[in-house]
Amino acid sequence: MSAPLLSCAVASMHRGLLLPSEANNEAAPELEELAATLPEVFGTADPGCLERVAARLGAEQGGGNFSQVLFLSESRVHVIQALERREGEALVAVSPSGRSVGLVLSLVQARAAELEEER
Repeated sequence: MSAPLLSCAVASMHRGLLLPSEANNEAAPELEELAATLPEVFGTADPGCLERVAARLGAEQGGGNFSQVLFLSESRVHVIQALERREGEALVAVSPSGRSVGLVLSLVQARAAELEEER
């Protein structure tokens, strides 16, 4: 199976804007729209609510902060990955939907790890 097409960028979780990048990205409009959701997704969500949802799904209590969001549609996979070592920043990624959602998540996590090591 070939790797899915994946476009990603780093964004400010507080301002909902893409941060400057060297990469010229064809998916910039989609990434900008996804980045615009960051203040709402991470800023207004009640952590207690998220913990209750995680507990219902069987997650370990105290297992860490809410750090990844996955949105699926018929045509796209959208992923938001908070960057632990880069406070206030998140990796936003978009890929065409397909059979490989797990592969998309793995690629996003690998890219996030690279970004964490850069700083």
